[in-house]
Amino acid sequence: MRISNIGKVFICVCLAMGASQQLFAQSWPSKPITFVTPLAVGSASDVALRIVSEQIASNLGQSILIDNQTGASGAIGAEKVANATPDGSIFCGCNNAILGVLPHLRKVPYNSLKSFKPIGMVAVLPTVLVVNVDSPFKSVKEIIEYAKNNPGKIEYASGGVGSPQHIAMAMFESMAGVKFTHVPYKGASQAAVAVAGGEAPIMFNAIGTVLPLIKSGKLRPIAIAGSQRTPVMPDIPTVSESGLTGYSYASWVGIVGPAGVSDEVVTKLSGLIQKTLSSPEIIKRLNDSGIDPFPMSASQMSAFIAADYQRMGKLIKDAGITGD
Repeated sequence: MRISNIGKVFICVCLAMGASQQLFAQSWPSKPITFVTPLAVGSASDVALRIVSEQIASNLGQSILIDNQTGASGAIGAEKVANATPDGSIFCGCNNAILGVLPHLRKVPYNSLKSFKPIGMVAVLPTVLVVNVDSPFKSVKEIIEYAKNNPGKIEYASGGVGSPQHIAMAMFESMAGVKFTHVPYKGASQAAVAVAGGEAPIMFNAIGTVLPLIKSGKLRPIAIAGSQRTPVMPDIPTVSESGLTGYSYASWVGIVGPAGVSDEVVTKLSGLIQKTLSSPEIIKRLNDSGIDPFPMSASQMSAFIAADYQRMGKLIKDAGITGD
């Protein structure tokens, strides 16, 4: 069979493109990488991303800048990545609040399922219900009993509307049939400090964020939000064990890139994330910070995010949570 000159040109172009993509993957990264993190400095998500990115940078021989952009509950940082040139130099360290919750509360300048390409999950963040050390509350049952007799009188802190802390407490209110008063702050760390200082008596927060305040005696842990107890606090019961049967909440954080980032870069970075999360040293560093590694491939993460997006939408609707 004879191939026309046009056909020969087409074949050459395809071969050149393939060679170019392979060369790009081999040479990536050729410049510093930025992980835009729409999360507060010092939060559990931020800590997890810094631990993991430090090791990835070492393996790559290229620096990784963590750029915390928390405006508009994280929407500004997420938008920056969604609209970025997909050249493998910029990614987003996003959590479930940004990708799974915020779009159900208000209009955001990105589509959680279309504007990004999942790279790899990093960590799941065990969450704990804490109170100020001077609070009279010692158990979930005491909190629920007081709230039922005094609707709206218990104030709780959060890192902002739609934050993991807000969603966890809204779930608690809905399942317990009680009403608290929401006091949003500009981040999970600020909210934790506020509770430790007595500005608000109670909150849910990632263990990694509040652990130093618990160890210093400024916060008292009441119950673990997840379905199982955590090795970090083995003596602290779950919320479900404590009387609110079936309650379970945990936050996660992972890496996504702009939708157009090449499959070659995704494969390479995803592999590096999974390799990093298999390191005993990294696992220990995460665990010591109250964080559990959550390795997941790009395809697994894609399916997980889609399912979590639907689950959060139903939860928010059922609990009557609004962006106000």
